Amino acid sequence: MTHDRAALPSMLALVAVAVFWAVGAVGGIRFLADTSSPMTLLVGLYVMLAGVAVSIIVTTLALNDLMGRYARLRTRR
Repeated sequence: MTHDRAALPSMLALVAVAVFWAVGAVGGIRFLADTSSPMTLLVGLYVMLAGVAVSIIVTTLALNDLMGRYARLRTRR
């Protein structure tokens, strides 16, 4: 699987999601502590919720793609 260049977008998507979660954990806590109004807090939470939902979808699709590629490689052998 390491030599399959077609799998590179899925691998990059997983790395991007991992970076998103790492940065979001630190930045999200800082954002919640520094809010000036309840409306800003609410909008920020909705944006974070959308980001979490999109990251879960991207992770599921990338893992599905990589597992499908791995299964096809095993059946060829």
